[in-house]
Amino acid sequence: MKSRFAMLAIIIAQTLATHVSAQDSTGCPQEGPASPLALHEEWIMNGWERREGDPKFNFVEKMGKYYDLEQPGGVFWDNFAPGDKQLFSDASVYGPNWEDLQNAARSVLHGMTDGHHVVVGEKVASSAVGFVGRLERLDGTVIAFDARSQLGWACVNGIWKIKQELNYAWVVEPDEIENTLGKMIGQ
Repeated sequence: MKSRFAMLAIIIAQTLATHVSAQDSTGCPQEGPASPLALHEEWIMNGWERREGDPKFNFVEKMGKYYDLEQPGGVFWDNFAPGDKQLFSDASVYGPNWEDLQNAARSVLHGMTDGHHVVVGEKVASSAVGFVGRLERLDGTVIAFDARSQLGWACVNGIWKIKQELNYAWVVEPDEIENTLGKMIGQ
């Protein structure tokens, strides 16, 4: 009986090893527009952007590309998060938490600053960027901020998905960032 169990364990291990090797061959991009650093910039400059006249912000529709909403567990922290919580363990709760803030804004504009760095492995990656933002509420109130963001990525079916998020922002005067709005990495 013991040898049958050992043989079964070996067969299962070999099957898993073959499956993992097949997945490795369809790993996530290390460079280019679908790599973590490029996705991080796109996540800010396209995902969180809002312009007057844009359709209502729906997190799943606009940001689902970046998050693993089928297995949404992770660590998501932002000191600017609306409401009473800044720390979330589920992307499907964290993301929709931003919908009211986005939909109460006339515009949310960003620009990339400094501190861009990425470490990329086969299955995980970490990217860090600096950026600024300008939120104009429907009532005309403007909030300008400078921020740093670090994202932890997991390779899920050949696509990088955010599993960890650490964002820290501080309020600045709007004129301090005006010339940076709209700038991309390297501009």
